[in-house]
Amino acid sequence: MSEEGDWIDDSFINELIGRFNKMVTDDLQYFFDVSEFEAIIDYFLDFQILDKANIAIESALQQHPSLTNFIIKRAKLSALNGNYYEALEQLNNVEFIEPANDELYISKGETYSMMGKHELAVEQYKKAIPYSETPEDIYSVIAFEYENLDDYPNAIINLKNALELKPESENIIHEIAFFFDITNREEDAIGFFIDFLDTNPYSKIAWFNLGIFYNQLELYEKAIESYEFTLAIDDEFSSAYFNIANSLSGLDKYKESIEYYKKTFEYESPEAVTHYYIGESYENMNDMKNAMHHYTKSLEIDDNLADGWAGLGRLFAAQDSITVAINYFKRAIEILPSNTDFLFELGAIQLKNGEYEEAAQLFLKVTKEDINNVEAWINYSSCLFANNDIDQAIAIVEEALNSNKDSALLWYRLAGYLYITGKVKQAYFYIETALKHNYNQHNELLELIPNIFAESRFIELLGVYKIK
Repeated sequence: MSEEGDWIDDSFINELIGRFNKMVTDDLQYFFDVSEFEAIIDYFLDFQILDKANIAIESALQQHPSLTNFIIKRAKLSALNGNYYEALEQLNNVEFIEPANDELYISKGETYSMMGKHELAVEQYKKAIPYSETPEDIYSVIAFEYENLDDYPNAIINLKNALELKPESENIIHEIAFFFDITNREEDAIGFFIDFLDTNPYSKIAWFNLGIFYNQLELYEKAIESYEFTLAIDDEFSSAYFNIANSLSGLDKYKESIEYYKKTFEYESPEAVTHYYIGESYENMNDMKNAMHHYTKSLEIDDNLADGWAGLGRLFAAQDSITVAINYFKRAIEILPSNTDFLFELGAIQLKNGEYEEAAQLFLKVTKEDINNVEAWINYSSCLFANNDIDQAIAIVEEALNSNKDSALLWYRLAGYLYITGKVKQAYFYIETALKHNYNQHNELLELIPNIFAESRFIELLGVYKIK
């Protein structure tokens, strides 16, 4: 569909629509040639002005009765009005007269798609390909029909077909990258883009997406190299500077990452998220003054940036300004209530501050969202233990182990709680289980039962399971 701005800026279509509206208002009959009628009808169909579209189609058929294209547009109007079978009947009649018409099959495909019959839509779109002057567009439409069927491999195949016909299309490249991304096929994506770049080495969008997939696999050096090729082609591609900064952060090169984040300001207006990442880099360098400056700057640009509030919350928590930190995290959670990182961080602050019931509720929410977050389970149990509800603390760890049986930390925690309740024999059984999973984490027991390190039985177990 054409964008509204395109229509408004087009004096040709404005003049046509003006003439047509005057014809309708004055109840007259003006002559429009075929291309003019097509432009008028498409305008009304695109903007869902269906009553005017109907008038235009009927007028076109009166003036040009032999043209099947206007019958196809009438069928499209029927489909937009929800009369799908009527539309298909009209299109079948056209197919009998003029079977070699790509618009016919495209309209059939669109109708079946509106009906939710995506397999039938694909069949019709495929019929249009041999007759189309732009088959790459049809392959792209087929790809999104396959997306509706959750058939992402076939979606990618059709987008590859489209790209072979139009290798300069940045939209198709982005669409292929999208489908690789949602199917978690990073290595396949890398292979595809490397092959594509062998024959299209000046595609900045291909280099850019190759960098994204390298970055997702934490191959940061290769990602940076790909982004640099992007910049070699277009040195004003601000997103490439931004992504290089992200990759440098992944390499813990925070000073360099800040330089690249700031480089984006030369080519676009400063964005809140960029200031946030600059602040995070400074925070990772323990430069709290500059971190606070950029977190604050991010919120000046967008006070709904939850990360900015959480960033300030971390800084105030590090300075033991607990009340302020809690308020900032609450603001971040108010904006993004399902963000488990924010819930966890606020819970940790409240646990440290002795607000056990409030913290427990937060860790409970985290564990419901992510049953494999072992640290959240442990902190949840710690809240209950600190609130003198050790039986419930034990029950929570046992529940956590149902989905995290290989976590030595949970076995150590369970052993510690049992030991404190006097169930020493059972505790030692679980200590041994924990040692089998991870010997090196046995110091976790120090928090709950520091005296156990003086017990000969425990020392013997350490000797048995010590990694040689």
